[in-house]
Amino acid sequence: MGKYSQADLLKEELSLIGSSDLFGRFLQKMNKTSTVLLSIDVPKNLFLRAEVFCEDIQDLSEMPFSQNDLINLLYNDFLTYAKKNPDPRILFRMLTSLDQQAGQETHLAKQGESVFKLIRKEVRQDMQTLQLRMRRKFALRGEVLLADMEEVQPQHGYTLERVFELLYVDFIDKFRKGDNSAAIKNILALLEDK
Repeated sequence: MGKYSQADLLKEELSLIGSSDLFGRFLQKMNKTSTVLLSIDVPKNLFLRAEVFCEDIQDLSEMPFSQNDLINLLYNDFLTYAKKNPDPRILFRMLTSLDQQAGQETHLAKQGESVFKLIRKEVRQDMQTLQLRMRRKFALRGEVLLADMEEVQPQHGYTLERVFELLYVDFIDKFRKGDNSAAIKNILALLEDK
Protein backbone atom coordinates (compact mmCIF):
# COMPACT_ATOMS: atom_id res chain seq x y z
CA MET A 1 0.00 0.00 0.00
CA GLY A 2 1.28 3.40 -0.96
CA LYS A 3 1.56 6.64 0.94
CA TYR A 4 -1.27 8.96 -0.12
CA SER A 5 -0.38 12.15 1.77
CA GLN A 6 2.37 13.73 3.82
CA ALA A 7 0.45 12.70 6.95
CA ASP A 8 0.07 9.04 5.86
CA LEU A 9 -3.24 8.76 7.72
CA LEU A 10 -4.28 5.48 6.13
CA LYS A 11 -1.30 3.61 7.52
CA GLU A 12 -1.89 5.07 10.97
CA GLU A 13 -5.62 4.26 10.87
CA LEU A 14 -5.02 0.68 9.74
CA SER A 15 -2.60 0.15 12.64
CA LEU A 16 -5.26 1.29 15.14
CA ILE A 17 -8.11 -0.86 13.82
CA GLY A 18 -8.96 -3.64 16.20
CA SER A 19 -6.87 -2.17 19.00
CA SER A 20 -8.17 -3.57 22.24
CA ASP A 21 -6.03 -1.62 24.68
CA LEU A 22 -7.40 1.52 26.30
CA PHE A 23 -4.71 3.79 24.84
CA GLY A 24 -5.38 2.55 21.29
CA ARG A 25 -9.13 3.14 21.61
CA PHE A 26 -8.50 6.59 23.11
CA LEU A 27 -6.14 7.46 20.25
CA GLN A 28 -8.69 6.31 17.68
CA LYS A 29 -11.41 8.50 19.23
CA MET A 30 -9.09 11.53 19.37
CA ASN A 31 -8.11 11.04 15.74
CA LYS A 32 -11.74 11.27 14.62
CA THR A 33 -12.01 14.89 15.80
CA SER A 34 -8.47 16.12 15.18
CA THR A 35 -7.13 18.15 12.27
CA VAL A 36 -4.14 17.64 10.01
CA LEU A 37 -1.77 20.14 8.43
CA LEU A 38 -0.77 19.57 4.81
CA SER A 39 1.26 21.67 2.37
CA ILE A 40 0.66 22.24 -1.32
CA ASP A 41 2.48 24.27 -3.95
CA VAL A 42 0.47 26.43 -6.34
CA PRO A 43 1.55 28.84 -9.10
CA LYS A 44 2.11 32.34 -7.70
CA ASN A 45 -0.10 34.00 -10.32
CA LEU A 46 -3.03 31.75 -9.33
CA PHE A 47 -2.23 32.23 -5.63
CA LEU A 48 -2.57 35.99 -6.05
CA ARG A 49 -5.81 35.61 -8.03
CA ALA A 50 -7.18 33.28 -5.34
CA GLU A 51 -6.22 35.78 -2.65
CA VAL A 52 -8.23 38.51 -4.43
CA PHE A 53 -11.13 36.06 -4.91
CA CYS A 54 -11.14 35.21 -1.18
CA GLU A 55 -11.05 38.92 -0.26
CA ASP A 56 -14.05 39.49 -2.55
CA ILE A 57 -15.96 36.69 -0.83
CA GLN A 58 -14.99 38.09 2.56
CA ASP A 59 -16.14 41.61 1.60
CA LEU A 60 -19.44 40.41 0.17
CA SER A 61 -20.26 37.97 2.97
CA GLU A 62 -18.79 40.03 5.81
CA MET A 63 -17.37 36.76 7.11
CA PRO A 64 -13.76 35.59 7.24
CA PHE A 65 -12.86 33.55 4.15
CA SER A 66 -9.33 32.32 3.45
CA GLN A 67 -7.67 30.21 0.80
CA ASN A 68 -7.82 27.33 3.28
CA ASP A 69 -11.62 27.77 3.36
CA LEU A 70 -11.70 27.78 -0.44
CA ILE A 71 -9.71 24.57 -0.72
CA ASN A 72 -11.88 22.90 1.90
CA LEU A 73 -15.00 23.85 -0.11
CA LEU A 74 -13.47 22.52 -3.33
CA TYR A 75 -12.40 19.32 -1.59
CA ASN A 76 -15.87 18.82 -0.07
CA ASP A 77 -17.32 19.08 -3.59
CA PHE A 78 -14.80 16.46 -4.72
CA LEU A 79 -15.83 14.12 -1.86
CA THR A 80 -19.51 14.63 -2.72
CA TYR A 81 -18.74 13.80 -6.36
CA ALA A 82 -16.87 10.66 -5.22
CA LYS A 83 -19.86 9.58 -3.10
CA LYS A 84 -22.16 9.93 -6.10
CA ASN A 85 -19.63 8.27 -8.47
CA PRO A 86 -17.89 5.61 -6.38
CA ASP A 87 -16.13 3.97 -9.34
CA PRO A 88 -12.34 4.53 -8.90
CA ARG A 89 -11.90 4.54 -12.68
CA ILE A 90 -14.16 7.60 -12.96
CA LEU A 91 -12.12 9.43 -10.30
CA PHE A 92 -8.88 8.46 -12.03
CA ARG A 93 -10.15 9.82 -15.36
CA MET A 94 -11.28 13.02 -13.67
CA LEU A 95 -7.90 13.56 -11.97
CA THR A 96 -6.01 12.73 -15.16
CA SER A 97 -8.15 15.26 -17.05
CA LEU A 98 -7.46 17.93 -14.41
CA ASP A 99 -3.75 17.08 -14.60
CA GLN A 100 -3.74 17.71 -18.34
CA GLN A 101 -5.63 20.99 -17.96
CA ALA A 102 -3.24 22.14 -15.21
CA GLY A 103 -0.43 22.55 -17.72
CA GLN A 104 1.31 19.25 -17.13
CA GLU A 105 2.21 16.95 -19.91
CA THR A 106 0.84 13.54 -18.96
CA HIS A 107 0.60 10.23 -20.71
CA LEU A 108 -0.07 6.66 -19.77
CA ALA A 109 2.72 4.13 -20.23
CA LYS A 110 1.57 0.53 -20.59
CA GLN A 111 2.88 -1.63 -17.72
CA GLY A 112 1.07 -4.86 -18.51
CA GLU A 113 -1.99 -6.13 -20.32
CA SER A 114 -4.42 -3.74 -18.63
CA VAL A 115 -2.16 -1.83 -16.24
CA PHE A 116 -0.92 1.65 -17.05
CA LYS A 117 1.43 3.98 -15.21
CA LEU A 118 0.81 7.73 -15.32
CA ILE A 119 3.91 9.66 -16.40
CA ARG A 120 4.01 13.40 -15.61
CA LYS A 121 6.33 16.02 -16.97
CA GLU A 122 6.22 19.14 -14.81
CA VAL A 123 5.97 22.54 -16.45
CA ARG A 124 8.03 24.83 -14.18
CA GLN A 125 6.45 27.98 -12.72
CA ASP A 126 7.14 30.18 -9.71
CA MET A 127 5.31 28.46 -6.88
CA GLN A 128 3.83 29.51 -3.54
CA THR A 129 3.38 27.06 -0.65
CA LEU A 130 0.02 26.98 1.11
CA GLN A 131 -0.43 25.39 4.52
CA LEU A 132 -3.81 23.67 4.76
CA ARG A 133 -5.62 22.66 7.90
CA MET A 134 -8.52 20.25 7.58
CA ARG A 135 -10.43 17.73 9.61
CA ARG A 136 -8.56 14.46 9.78
CA LYS A 137 -11.58 12.34 8.89
CA PHE A 138 -12.00 14.17 5.56
CA ALA A 139 -8.32 13.81 4.72
CA LEU A 140 -8.53 10.11 5.60
CA ARG A 141 -11.53 9.71 3.31
CA GLY A 142 -9.45 11.10 0.45
CA GLU A 143 -6.62 8.68 1.19
CA VAL A 144 -9.09 5.79 1.14
CA LEU A 145 -10.35 6.93 -2.28
CA LEU A 146 -6.77 7.08 -3.57
CA ALA A 147 -6.10 3.60 -2.19
CA ASP A 148 -9.22 2.33 -3.99
CA MET A 149 -7.91 3.91 -7.19
CA GLU A 150 -4.63 2.03 -6.70
CA GLU A 151 -6.52 -1.26 -7.04
CA VAL A 152 -7.74 -0.41 -10.56
CA GLN A 153 -4.80 1.78 -11.60
CA PRO A 154 -1.63 0.56 -9.81
CA GLN A 155 1.06 3.17 -9.18
CA HIS A 156 -1.22 6.04 -10.21
CA GLY A 157 0.99 8.46 -8.27
CA TYR A 158 -1.76 10.73 -6.95
CA THR A 159 -1.56 12.06 -3.40
CA LEU A 160 -4.02 14.07 -1.39
CA GLU A 161 -1.84 17.14 -1.84
CA ARG A 162 -1.86 16.66 -5.62
CA VAL A 163 -5.68 16.39 -5.58
CA PHE A 164 -5.86 19.71 -3.67
CA GLU A 165 -3.48 21.34 -6.14
CA LEU A 166 -5.50 20.12 -9.12
CA LEU A 167 -8.83 21.26 -7.68
CA TYR A 168 -7.38 24.65 -6.75
CA VAL A 169 -5.68 25.28 -10.09
CA ASP A 170 -8.75 24.16 -12.05
CA PHE A 171 -11.12 26.37 -10.06
CA ILE A 172 -9.00 29.54 -10.06
CA ASP A 173 -7.96 29.14 -13.69
CA LYS A 174 -11.59 28.74 -14.81
CA PHE A 175 -12.68 31.65 -12.63
CA ARG A 176 -10.06 34.06 -13.98
CA LYS A 177 -10.99 33.09 -17.55
CA GLY A 178 -14.67 33.79 -16.86
CA ASP A 179 -15.74 30.14 -17.17
CA ASN A 180 -17.00 29.96 -13.58
CA SER A 181 -19.01 33.14 -13.17
CA ALA A 182 -21.50 31.63 -10.71
CA ALA A 183 -18.74 30.72 -8.22
CA ILE A 184 -19.09 33.80 -6.03
CA LYS A 185 -22.88 33.47 -5.86
CA ASN A 186 -22.65 29.75 -5.01
CA ILE A 187 -20.04 30.28 -2.28
CA LEU A 188 -22.00 33.15 -0.75
CA ALA A 189 -25.09 30.91 -0.66
CA LEU A 190 -23.06 28.19 1.09
CA LEU A 191 -21.73 30.67 3.64
CA GLU A 192 -25.25 31.98 4.35
CA ASP A 193 -26.42 28.43 5.07
CA LYS A 194 -23.75 27.93 7.75
